[in-house]
Amino acid sequence: MCRIEEVTKNNRVEGLISARVTHIAVMALVFLMIISTSTASARRPPTPQNFRVTARTAYTVTLAWDPAPPNSGEFNYNLWGAYNVGPTVILPKNATSYTFTALFPSNTYTFGIFAKSGRETSGQATVNGIVLPRDTTPPTTAPIVSIDEVGSNYANISWIPAQDDGPHLSTEIYLNGVFYYGVGRGVENATLRFLQPGTTYSLTSRAIDFGNNVGPFSDPIPLVTTPPNPNDTTPPTMPANLYANDTGDGSTETHISWTQSTDAFDAQINIRYDVYVNGVFQEALFGRGRSIVYAEFGENLIEVTATDTAGNTSAPATFTIFF
Repeated sequence: MCRIEEVTKNNRVEGLISARVTHIAVMALVFLMIISTSTASARRPPTPQNFRVTARTAYTVTLAWDPAPPNSGEFNYNLWGAYNVGPTVILPKNATSYTFTALFPSNTYTFGIFAKSGRETSGQATVNGIVLPRDTTPPTTAPIVSIDEVGSNYANISWIPAQDDGPHLSTEIYLNGVFYYGVGRGVENATLRFLQPGTTYSLTSRAIDFGNNVGPFSDPIPLVTTPPNPNDTTPPTMPANLYANDTGDGSTETHISWTQSTDAFDAQINIRYDVYVNGVFQEALFGRGRSIVYAEFGENLIEVTATDTAGNTSAPATFTIFF
């Protein structure tokens, strides 16, 4: 009897101990979860506050935000813009402003910012519907043109761009007061083709900005082509390996290619290729070995000739293709 009561008593004590152990384990787990949550929260960088536009022009937007709060850990800002703004900009923790440049007048933009530390990121702040004003200010100067190389029928030129309040300038080249050649923004050199040998031209230029505001003309400079080379009487080699193939989409668009010719006097870049389809001239190319033409349904004869700066023309390379 005593043994039974003793066993029962021992079981009751063990049950109480087991319950206490379970309670302690649960409490410890809850405590660890709280600590873990608190630690994760502490690692997460703060969301940028008061993100705003402080200035804008036809080509720029300046953005600002409040300084990071004290004891906010180490992180970087990631600043981005939508619609042809460029790649994300990484900024240090102490940054509070940034100016995007080379934007486009009258366009509408969205900008955003968030903080990042390792894999942890903050919430994101954005500003939307930022419309830039029109560009109404023309370029203030003309391009400064230099003539780098002159042949009998071509000239290589380059220029220092005009000054303007924006970066998106197109440049126009005029010969004897007549528009001759134009290039888009970012280009600062050109080759003028199909000039007459032994001829003097008056070369001027001007810039046009993205708002179509026209700048002043440059002062004219003489461009004098050389006479044809009297010693060059041999044509370039015939274009080799002429090949044509269709696109396979049911149209007559034809892609052609060839191995470029060589010449005794002229560099390959100055050899002109004339492309014909069924005897009809399609286009003239310089220093290239490929083109796209449009043939007709049925049999088509493709021809390509090479001509040097002295006017010597090779025999035609030929290829027949059927649609």
